[in-house]
This record gives sequence, structure tokens and C-alpha cells, in this order.
Amino acid sequence: MIRSNFSFLQVSILTAFSAVLLNSCSARVQVLPEPVVEQTLFRSGPICPGAIFCSVGKPGSLNFKGILVNKTGEKPIFLEYYMSSFEESFPIGISMKLDQTWHNLRKTSTDYGDTVRVVSILPTDVADKLLSAKEVQFSFSSRDNTSTFTLSSSNTDSLKSLLKDLKEKLDSQAKLTITNH
Repeated sequence: MIRSNFSFLQVSILTAFSAVLLNSCSARVQVLPEPVVEQTLFRSGPICPGAIFCSVGKPGSLNFKGILVNKTGEKPIFLEYYMSSFEESFPIGISMKLDQTWHNLRKTSTDYGDTVRVVSILPTDVADKLLSAKEVQFSFSSRDNTSTFTLSSSNTDSLKSLLKDLKEKLDSQAKLTITNH
């Protein structure tokens, strides 16, 4: 009698083990999430109109930022302007005068910290006009006032060079693909 229960127990364990083994060896496709780089960021060096020393994030500095959006292949370019957090009230936006035409740039974000960073999108047509402009003025507006800066010819050339280099790097960047070997 004990012997028959023992073989029933053995058969039950063997059946359970076989079911687990067969289930784990099924031919179903497993979906495993892969790490995906959603965007690649490019940032130009800064220019600081009217300043001797210049660095990224210094109040009064300008620089460009380009992003390769890997999902869509888009390559937008942004203009970043930094100012002291104590300098201005609520920032409204940035405008650029290229030769005789003003272009209002759509503000996309404002980051607050030791400095305030105002980020505006630079449309492709405005970027192309900037590269061929002879005279460039930059204007920043807050709730209280508007500050306008006329860039010197060397600052204008530097700004054009920074934009050209960023566009070349951004255009040469291909959409990333992930392959398994």
C-alpha cells in the first residue's frame, strides 16, 4: 500500500516537472524591450555679445541646440538665451532682426536656476536667412521691458559659423538603428 502511494507521488512529480519543462520550451515569440535612443542632442559653443569672457550658460550668452529625433528623423534647431535669474521678470520671448526683417521665434521652454534659459525654436527658413544676413540684431522681451542687442560683425560671423557647424553635424547624423547579431 505504501509502495503504490510512492509511485503515485513519483508520477505526480514527474508529470509536474514535464509540464514545466515543456511550457518553458514552447515556440512562442518573446517580446523583449530593447534600449532605444530616442534623440541625439547637439549643442554649439556660445557667443556673448559685449563680453570679454564667454561660456555656455553665462548670463547674456547665446548658443544653438540641435536635436535628432530618432523616431521621426526630424532635426529641429533651437536658439538658447541665458540671463541672470535676478535680471528680468517673466520672460516672454526672443526675436531676431535679420537685415531689415524681424522674426519672432516661438518660445518652447524656460528653465529657471542660477541662470534663466529661454529656448526658442529656430525655423529652417529663419536659419537659412541668418546664414546669409549682413546685419543681425537680437531682442529679448520680458513682462517689464525689451532689450535689443546689435551684434558686431565679428559676433555675427561667429554666430553664423556656430549655426553652420551645428547644421553640418546635425545633417550628417543618421537615424540610429538597433540590430541584434
